[in-house]
Amino acid sequence: MIDGTDIVTPVHMPQENVNDEEVRLVAWQVNNGERVDAGDVLCEMETSKAVGELASPASGVLRQVCKIGDMVPVGSIVAYIGPSQQAIDRYINLRMQAPEDGSTAKTSMEVEATAGALELARRYGIDLADVKTVGQIRRQDVESFIAQHGLCEVAIPRKEMNAIKSSGLPEALEAKVVPIDPLSDHQWAIAGHLARTQANIVSAHAGMDLEMTAALRWIEDKKKSGQMTGSIPVFLYAAAAAVAAVDKLAGFRIGRQVYRYKNVDIAYTARSSDGRLFTPVIRNVDQKTLDDLSAESQRLNMAVYRGTLETADMSGGCLTLSVLDEQPVRFHIGLQNAYQSVLFTIGAIREELRLVDGKPVGHPTATVTLSYDHGLMDGWEAGQALAAMKQAIESVKV
Repeated sequence: MIDGTDIVTPVHMPQENVNDEEVRLVAWQVNNGERVDAGDVLCEMETSKAVGELASPASGVLRQVCKIGDMVPVGSIVAYIGPSQQAIDRYINLRMQAPEDGSTAKTSMEVEATAGALELARRYGIDLADVKTVGQIRRQDVESFIAQHGLCEVAIPRKEMNAIKSSGLPEALEAKVVPIDPLSDHQWAIAGHLARTQANIVSAHAGMDLEMTAALRWIEDKKKSGQMTGSIPVFLYAAAAAVAAVDKLAGFRIGRQVYRYKNVDIAYTARSSDGRLFTPVIRNVDQKTLDDLSAESQRLNMAVYRGTLETADMSGGCLTLSVLDEQPVRFHIGLQNAYQSVLFTIGAIREELRLVDGKPVGHPTATVTLSYDHGLMDGWEAGQALAAMKQAIESVKV
């Protein structure tokens, strides 16, 4: 039994970004064994979108569990806070020795472990139920177990090896390809996030051309007055008009249950100076003027470029806007983000010839593509949303 003076608080890695299942521990701000107060910053962690800070949930002495550079699963224990190191030792020992009330010891099939831990345990013939730790078993836990017991890698039966190969690169390709650099943690997190999201969406797409004369006139007028801006504010403005026309755009579903965001907060894609993709969010777009949207998008763009974008600036968007107007792309079809059902993508502005009084006249035109969840809305509603966006774009006033 733990005495009241020996209360120990586990510190769990929070879910800072819905895109991530794990985050990288970048730095400890408090040394192992030092005293902290509740609210003090313990460490910095890097999600797929930004660097954030983790505050201490309690006052006491810090026991670090993870090392700098570790990929830490969301929800797992990263540290303990207790009255002393001895109290933390007693807490951990009791947790490892005593199963939960009414439960029995876990088998290898019942433990929670990361993919890296599972792969390493298989290679060394380890029953993960024998790896004593608190929370999810990580690769580092298995490595420590191997070192403590002096284990050697076991031979993998040919049948199992063939199964492993068949789940990855086909043998017929092994002599024809060479491995190159793997995806970065940032790229891998985005890829996994989008794959999981698409598994729960019935994707459908609709497109429409937008006459950009009025929008370009507004952009040029702002630039002449010394204000740096681009097309993002105009498309955000038009996306809010689409939500006003079809409010399902601000919703998503989990199975049969439908949810709708209370505010029209819209994310848009922005690329950092080192090429990483981020999705900053502008709040209450439907309540802002074009000038407001221009100023806010410039602030967020600079934060992305400098690497100072806060985690809070990337959460809660009801939909996402992706603009490729600096590339010679007519249109592109993107993938929706988690807890969203809609993505607007816009290609480059191009000149299209139209007959005016019998003469060909060039008109600046951009194509917008709406990717939506057909389980939540249908093609007719998608057309209504695009028509509202078109109306908003083509009626922009200087």
